[in-house]
Amino acid sequence: MNIEIANRLRQMRNKNGLSQEELAAKMGVSRQAVSKWERAEASPDTENLILLAKLYGISIDELLNTDSSGSSGSPQTSSSGVSLKKDDYGYQSEPIREAVPENYTDKEIYPGAAAQESTSIPQGSPFGADIEEDEQKASGGLGDTMGKAGIAIGDILNSAGKKIEDGLKKAGSANGKDWETNVENFCEGLNKGIDKAGRAIEKSIDKLEKKIDESDNKYNYNYSCNYSSTGSQSAGKSKKAKKAAGNGRPMTLLDKTLPIFVTGFFFLTCTIGLAHPGWTVFLLIPLYYTGKEALRKRNPMIFCYPVLCAFVYFTIGGFLDHLWNGLAEAWYSLMWLLFLTIPLYYTIYPAIKKRNPLIFCYPVLCVIVYIGMGILLSGLSWWISERWFAFMWAPIGLTIPLYYIVLSHYRNQKKASANNQGTVRN
Repeated sequence: MNIEIANRLRQMRNKNGLSQEELAAKMGVSRQAVSKWERAEASPDTENLILLAKLYGISIDELLNTDSSGSSGSPQTSSSGVSLKKDDYGYQSEPIREAVPENYTDKEIYPGAAAQESTSIPQGSPFGADIEEDEQKASGGLGDTMGKAGIAIGDILNSAGKKIEDGLKKAGSANGKDWETNVENFCEGLNKGIDKAGRAIEKSIDKLEKKIDESDNKYNYNYSCNYSSTGSQSAGKSKKAKKAAGNGRPMTLLDKTLPIFVTGFFFLTCTIGLAHPGWTVFLLIPLYYTGKEALRKRNPMIFCYPVLCAFVYFTIGGFLDHLWNGLAEAWYSLMWLLFLTIPLYYTIYPAIKKRNPLIFCYPVLCVIVYIGMGILLSGLSWWISERWFAFMWAPIGLTIPLYYIVLSHYRNQKKASANNQGTVRN
């Protein structure tokens, strides 16, 4: 395919903001096929040309219209991309015919047309877009460099051709021969030399591109295979290791048998009439595992403190119920305050760790003190208990804003003094 048409296809794709992979997906062909079209190594068939024209919203004539000067029918370039106009070499007469040696085959003359890529990039490769972008950058830089080199070589050949023409004119006049015949012979030999040089350069570039494609495809294929295989193997190994190690801790005999012992103990309490509080032994299971993990990691936030409150509340209340019903009622009426200590437990540790008492849930502590003391005083005297509830809500409630205001003021002063010291040091 003509290199100008290939460039036209590349320009139209870039104009429509499509990558080679996106265009290939829309047309139902491989990315390699699109790449060959844009490198003039292969030509799209009629069906693909019609589809390209529809995708770009133009006609086939507009798609293939490259504004080439060779559309008049006179040969302007050789099949290898070498210009055949004498104007490019300093001559103003008719175009030079293309010289193709008979002892060369088509594959030797145009090796790019028969080049086949041995491998392909795996579909879904995470590096597909990056490879295409890198190829475009590399090809753009190489094209600019080769374009500048071609202009320089053309200027050299142009000046050399004029000098040689002048020399041949002088030599022909001196020897009495026709100088135009000498020029024609020289141009024919020059055309053969340029054609051979073009074939050699094209063959070298084709080999280089083939090696680059093979290395890129091999790298991507090996990486994807290694990633999938090593990733799955490492994931399997890590899962097995975690399972064998018990998520970082060895499983003891008690860890494995505790639920069995708890269930057996529950059925034993049922036989002796202590189903309540016998059922509370099941609460020991989360308490044991979370307590052990909290001690191992030295983090009390892991421990299931609400379950501990429920265990203490129902277990002691159940035993007291079997001993004396009145004592059990007193227990249940007062010790429900245990559940209010849950927010205290989960806020006191962060407050100590971060050295910020504002995190502590102080209002809940005030509620516990207010209600707990009132209930305890009611056991001594209802009169004292009523006076407590009537008068102590105000002083206890006022300590809540006082607590946060005083601590906030103290912390702000501490931060200001620290900032001042840092400014003085600077």
